Amino acid sequence: MTTRRAPILAAAALAVTASLLAFGPTATASAACTAADRPAHQITSKQGRKATLCLINKQRAKHGMPKLKARFALRKAAKRHTRRMLKKRCYSHRCPGEPDLVGRISGTSYLPCNCAWGVGENIAYGFERRSSPRAIVKAWMKSAPHRANILNRSFEHIGVGVKPGAPFGGSRAATYTTTFGYLR
Repeated sequence: MTTRRAPILAAAALAVTASLLAFGPTATASAACTAADRPAHQITSKQGRKATLCLINKQRAKHGMPKLKARFALRKAAKRHTRRMLKKRCYSHRCPGEPDLVGRISGTSYLPCNCAWGVGENIAYGFERRSSPRAIVKAWMKSAPHRANILNRSFEHIGVGVKPGAPFGGSRAATYTTTFGYLR
């Protein structure tokens, strides 16, 4: 770690269990994010990652912000955390036996660097239609801390982890982690 690092932005986690209102995109916007409206247990993890990134970048574009670029190292950290939450039946930004966010990212090639940097994370899970990438991103946008990560102008990179299942069990569900970062 460097002493010039920016503060860590970790959003409070919220389960996606409440009924969600229609997101309201145009048909063209929906088509552009393939599989965005399908429950995540019906699509591959790769389709879920791509749709989630697409939807997040649409939110950023709507606010005049540049797209986030996918980084393998951040995806690795996000996938590992999602798997850990499912395996340990833990819904938290830090599960038992796991390093904190900075420690998880430091375990990849993203950090450390001799530069200024910052990281953040959103987590969520949902059942049935509330497990779709669109439902998850919509819920994050309705939550101030999650929205702040998505619309943080400092963040340039993202990693997305999506796995079938919920931290406390249940089928027809999916769990998500998005890990954000910047290096300067």
